[in-house]
Amino acid sequence: MQQIKGLTGLLVALVFIVAATPSQAQLFGRKNDDSAVRITQLEERIRTLTGQIEQLSYQMRELQDQMRRMQEDNEYRFQQLEGGGGTPGKRSEATPGSTAPGASAPGLAADGTPLSEPLVTPGGGFATLPSDGSGDADWSDTGGYQGGDGPVDLSNLANGLENLPGAGESQVPDQTLSTEEDSIAGIIASGDPRTDYDEAYSHAVNGDYAAAEQGFRTFLENYPDDELAANAQYWLGESLLSQQNYREAADAFLKTYTDHPGSKKSPDSLLKLGVSLRGLGEGQAACATFSELLNKYPNAAPAVLTQARDERRRAQCT
Repeated sequence: MQQIKGLTGLLVALVFIVAATPSQAQLFGRKNDDSAVRITQLEERIRTLTGQIEQLSYQMRELQDQMRRMQEDNEYRFQQLEGGGGTPGKRSEATPGSTAPGASAPGLAADGTPLSEPLVTPGGGFATLPSDGSGDADWSDTGGYQGGDGPVDLSNLANGLENLPGAGESQVPDQTLSTEEDSIAGIIASGDPRTDYDEAYSHAVNGDYAAAEQGFRTFLENYPDDELAANAQYWLGESLLSQQNYREAADAFLKTYTDHPGSKKSPDSLLKLGVSLRGLGEGQAACATFSELLNKYPNAAPAVLTQARDERRRAQCT
């Protein structure tokens, strides 16, 4: 009897064990299902985060591109401010007959295509100048044209300028020139190169180009060996170019380049030499000058390189 009871109890226990087995299997299966769901959710989350990271990376690249473009634009604007593209507020009483020989109209080349605006911003006050007053740094002594396609013979170019129509003739009437000289003579008398340079430069910035021209001429006469001489020679060219006196402007820019080969103004001087040559109708020489600038100074300021390329297109250089 006891054996029967024991067997009965054993059977009951077996029944409970068998009955419990599916439940345990279901429990473990549920855990596996939960893990799979969680893994799927994690994978989905990772994909979402990856997409967000890629989107942020794209936005960062876009911002970097925008910042680069803004920087280049600002450099160009600063170049224009120092040197200037704006509508001149005053032309220093320039007369209608002061257009340079070979130019069909003010601001036009001899072929009728527009020249770039002169790099002087009138009415804007002083541009920011370096504390040392030079705006230049000593580069390696690599004067003259080196490398590039179609190099310009500077000596021949200088001789050619002397033989152009109107060579040696001032574009400012004698009476006006005398008046400006008298006014500048009373201003530039400090004996301090920096003060006199700033005084002349202020005339250029304010659009008084004839006064600026005389100021820089006087500066160069008084301080030919000063560290600001290269800048003064360059701005003399800008002042002449702003008056459409292309021949004397070309001569001034050529002198800046040849007399101050280590100056940072060298690329700018080549650029404006080309612009002046275009104004004189010397398209071939202008194109060669722009090419020399782009080949010799590939690391020049972006604004200068951009304008040189634009000038080449305007001049229809091949």
